[in-house]
Amino acid sequence: MIPSDPYDIPAGVAQKMMPYYDVKLTSAEQQTYDYAMANSEEKGPCCCQCWRWKVYGGLAKYLIHEHGFIGKQIVDVWDLSDGCGGGM
Repeated sequence: MIPSDPYDIPAGVAQKMMPYYDVKLTSAEQQTYDYAMANSEEKGPCCCQCWRWKVYGGLAKYLIHEHGFIGKQIVDVWDLSDGCGGGM
C-alpha cells in the first residue's frame, strides 16, 4: 500500500488509506505512532494537515495495526515519501 511515487498517489490507494486515519489504536500502537510523529523530519506524515496528511497518517496506522511496523519503520516510510517539498 506504500505508493511508489509520493508525488503521484493513485486515487484508489488514497481512498483505502484515508479511513485508517480515524482508526483507534491500542495504547502500544499509539506509542508507536507517537514515536513516528516526534521523530519524522516533518514531525508528522506531511508538512501540513492536508489530504496527504490523512493518507500517510492512515497508511502509518494501517502498517502499525495490520503489519506490526515499529516507529522507526514508520519514520522511514514518511521521510522517504516526502512529497510536499518539506521543511528544509
